[in-house]
Amino acid sequence: MASSSSIDLSGSTYCVLTGASQGIGRAIAVEVSKLLGPNSLMLLLARNKQELAKTASLCESDNVKVLFESVDLSRAANKEMKGVLENSLQRRNVTDFALNLIFHNVGSLGNLAVETSRMEDVEELREYYDLNVFKVISLNTQFLKIFQDVEDRVVIVNVTSLCAIKPMGGMAFYCSGKAAREMYFRVLAEEKKHVRVLNYSPGPVETAMIDYVLAEAVNDNLRDVFTTFKNQGTLLKPEMTAKKCMKVLQSGKFTPGEHVDYFDDE
Repeated sequence: MASSSSIDLSGSTYCVLTGASQGIGRAIAVEVSKLLGPNSLMLLLARNKQELAKTASLCESDNVKVLFESVDLSRAANKEMKGVLENSLQRRNVTDFALNLIFHNVGSLGNLAVETSRMEDVEELREYYDLNVFKVISLNTQFLKIFQDVEDRVVIVNVTSLCAIKPMGGMAFYCSGKAAREMYFRVLAEEKKHVRVLNYSPGPVETAMIDYVLAEAVNDNLRDVFTTFKNQGTLLKPEMTAKKCMKVLQSGKFTPGEHVDYFDDE
């Protein structure tokens, strides 16, 4: 890190990014890869191996070696997660890197076809929370175990949402999951003073999520909101929000665990 506040990505950096096969995840991977210094190493995780390979090809450079692994994080055990991380290091020591960075971008919207007052399928809820909350926590724990001796070089970015702090009718799965996940990272930041933690909210982005909402939502207001986003051309391109994320991250001006939105003032 360049100073007590700014975060310097130009040294040898180890970077993990989940949900890297498309959309915001791919855009963040590409943007961060441009900033990493010599002997940097990236690990991209998602289920779709073909799309991961595409993301990797966009990130590879003389400075950055990119590895990718097809993993279903909703089902991966702690041992598997830790193994994937350790194997990616390829015998390099944790002290070899000036910075160790992880982006928790994996996520899903959940069932939009059931009204909040009718939610009763506990197994469905469990599956949603496994991917969006529990396994995110598990992966983060494995990451911290590996880098426990160099915590002052660890930076964690949780890709969150305005829905983590503001309720949105028709999105009880998504809002409650994002809120729980964000609070975990805020508590972590409170306890781990040497670890830099950012909750970054990317704003309304033009991804497959928009079409999914329009096709599945039973809440009229939710459908109207997303229809307006789409028709008025107010959706952000993934590259736009990825660049803003990098700007916020590098500035280091966020407080521990702070929720920073794309539209927040600089």
